Amino acid sequence: MATRTVVIAVDGSERADAALSWYLEHLHKPENDVVLAHAPPEPSAAITFTGMYTAGPIPIDTWKQVVEEHKASVKKLQEKYQAACQGKLEKVKWVVKVRRDSAGEEIIKVAEEEKADMIVMGSRGLGTIRRTILGSVSDYVLHHSKVPVIVYTTH
Repeated sequence: MATRTVVIAVDGSERADAALSWYLEHLHKPENDVVLAHAPPEPSAAITFTGMYTAGPIPIDTWKQVVEEHKASVKKLQEKYQAACQGKLEKVKWVVKVRRDSAGEEIIKVAEEEKADMIVMGSRGLGTIRRTILGSVSDYVLHHSKVPVIVYTTH
């Protein structure tokens, strides 16, 4: 049997969790290599999102705190998905790409670097207008991937 590499995009959301569960239940084969890809924003972006930074230079203590919180959240997410995969996957690889670009671009990069045969991801279920204005990670991946993409969604 040929080995397939499947990239599963995860971010801790219910939709990502559901996509991973769906893959494990319906598509996974023991010979598949699974790559869990997570693309959090770079720590400097976390400062503006949390409202900790308004203008001017960032105090070193604040920066250290943000970086440590970022590392802790990524580690917690990794532990969550390792627990979800335990006993279900023999070959699982964890890839974290701290993004400077969009999450969609980073997922595509991971798929290319890992020579993926397929990408599985969840969808937030944005409507057409919101997706047009805000963009959509799954929409981006669908339009830029060179391999099949499965977008798991529930309505």
